[in-house]
Amino acid sequence: MQYKTIILSDIHLWTKDSKHQRVLEFLQKNKCDNLILNWDIIDGRYIKIFGWRPKWHTDLLHYILDLAKADQTKVFYIAGNHDEFLRKVLPMQYWNISFIKEMIYISWNKKYYICHWDKFDRIEWKLFFISTISFLMWSFVFMINRIYNRWREKRWLKYFSLVKQIKLIVKIMMTWWSKRFEKKLIKTARQNDCDWIICWHIHKQEDKMLWNIHYLNSWDWLESCTAIVEDFEWNRNIAYYNK
Repeated sequence: MQYKTIILSDIHLWTKDSKHQRVLEFLQKNKCDNLILNWDIIDGRYIKIFGWRPKWHTDLLHYILDLAKADQTKVFYIAGNHDEFLRKVLPMQYWNISFIKEMIYISWNKKYYICHWDKFDRIEWKLFFISTISFLMWSFVFMINRIYNRWREKRWLKYFSLVKQIKLIVKIMMTWWSKRFEKKLIKTARQNDCDWIICWHIHKQEDKMLWNIHYLNSWDWLESCTAIVEDFEWNRNIAYYNK
């Protein structure tokens, strides 16, 4: 399948839960003119604390580099809170890859404001200790999820994501928090004269209108294997990759 643009988020390379091989398969089957890697592609926090860096995860990075070097695809890498180590050197250009903090993407005379939501999150920016504790707690949940699904696999049961269920419960409990962020997002989109806003940080799929601004959130690849795709007829949707 050939797309104009593919937007991927939350891959978390170099963690034990990254579905990097499925991302590689998805990109090999679906070509695009623009590839937007929108936040948390490399998990710098995990590497810093646990130091787990399997060499085979670089297969995906090599494939993306080859696409950019061949001038087949324009690649945009937007840093998130897990790959925040990149923000110290942004913006930066490498071959056909742009490393940036945020971007305005123009398509069919429509402007998209694309960013990572943590820029509006005071806990991430101001309370590093609390955000670190939160990261360790989620790492523990992911570990339990791995153990549980190994048990299910031995009994020929289908994969069941405990992480996804817990995240859904947490997000429902924090609906008021999401509403506050949405207001900030709309304000930022209007300040940049944008018609759309594509953002991620709260793990919740969204495709809705907010005060005449279209808001898209692709959820994540880590647990949902989803991506935002745009074809050459200006159709945009959230694609699910099932192997």
